[in-house]
Amino acid sequence: MDELSDTKIRNATPADKEYAIADGQGLSVVVRPNGTKLWLYRYRCGGKRKNMSFGTFPGVGLKAARDKRHNAEKLLDQGQDPVAVREAKRQEDEKLKHTFRAVGEEWATTKLEKENKANSTIKRERWNLAQLDREIGDRPLCEITPPELLTAFRRAEARGRYYTVGRLRSTASRVFQFGVGASYCKSDPTRDLKHALTKAPKGNPRPALTDPEDVGELMRRIEIYDAKNGGLVRYALKLIALTMVRPGELRLAEWSEFDEKNRLWLIPAEKMKMRDDHEVPLSRQALAILAELRPLTGGGRYLFSHDDRVPMSDNTINKALRIMGYDTGPGGDHCAHGFRSSASTLLNEEGAFDGDVVEAQLAHETDEKKRRRRDEVVRRQLAKSDKNKIRGIYNRAAYWSERVRLMQHWANRLDRLRKGVAVPLRKSA
Repeated sequence: MDELSDTKIRNATPADKEYAIADGQGLSVVVRPNGTKLWLYRYRCGGKRKNMSFGTFPGVGLKAARDKRHNAEKLLDQGQDPVAVREAKRQEDEKLKHTFRAVGEEWATTKLEKENKANSTIKRERWNLAQLDREIGDRPLCEITPPELLTAFRRAEARGRYYTVGRLRSTASRVFQFGVGASYCKSDPTRDLKHALTKAPKGNPRPALTDPEDVGELMRRIEIYDAKNGGLVRYALKLIALTMVRPGELRLAEWSEFDEKNRLWLIPAEKMKMRDDHEVPLSRQALAILAELRPLTGGGRYLFSHDDRVPMSDNTINKALRIMGYDTGPGGDHCAHGFRSSASTLLNEEGAFDGDVVEAQLAHETDEKKRRRRDEVVRRQLAKSDKNKIRGIYNRAAYWSERVRLMQHWANRLDRLRKGVAVPLRKSA
């Protein structure tokens, strides 16, 4: 006789016996001390008594509970345990929910955007994710194996994209490590591919001119470059050569960041790769460029745009270099980022800067230590962090006077190189 009804279930209280409200066919309602009413299906499978929950009342009504019992009975008739079948389906649904594409998006949103990573970093990582999604995007994260990843990476290797494969592997590894932490998978399969992938050829994939005569020729070509829009691109080429900043920092340069009176360009942390404010001393030549730019864009936000909403394009400088006859691709001649390498190489070869006051006070007088101090002055102006983190904090202020002198020296040297005047290298002290 069926004893279950909606009225009896609603009126049931914790005082009732646990299984008193039942239909005699295994379906019962458990009334907990807090008044919650839980559906339970009691059955036998493999010689053992088991319970299966169908949810709570009234969220799951009487008819729905009976339908669930009917489905469970069909599985029992087929020799299957309904609880085991439901758990297997739950795990499968969980896998499908946590695909590489879904977890990659969660990682990008949580780790990249919310942690205020540089826009260039976010853009690069999202591009990498899009490439990976083409191969493994719809695969459950926990089921992706090293051989499967290797097959995907081999396709890029077959096109000679060794640097790209390295970047894709790094991005994939970050997604898997995020997944491990969130219990979406148990391990990072990319770690087993380190010795299975072909290493990229040694050397900087960003080409740069490092011969003084070549740099001089480049500066002469820039001087006569026939740029449109009043010569904005020509001014951009000159300023990036003088300031040693990254292309992204140059194209996003705003007039509000420049203090011409104190000869300073302060780039805010959110635009910097190292996520720290960066000060650029402005040489006389850089100030002259700003003076010529003001009539063109001084009334707006960006130095290199006639539209306050849209800065100069990412590819503008590289496009100009290609027009001037330079190959900007890996293994080529020179690219927008190469101006930094040109400055670093020529300044360190010249040996004109002897380090910082702190290091001198520590009596680090060996040739090797002096060379390292010279390198550090250039590293700071290139906005690269000090490898010794604590020393970097104290050196920040101490390097300033050196950097001011360095930037004017570099601007003067570029002028001489443009005019074809040789600069003798100084012997390291």
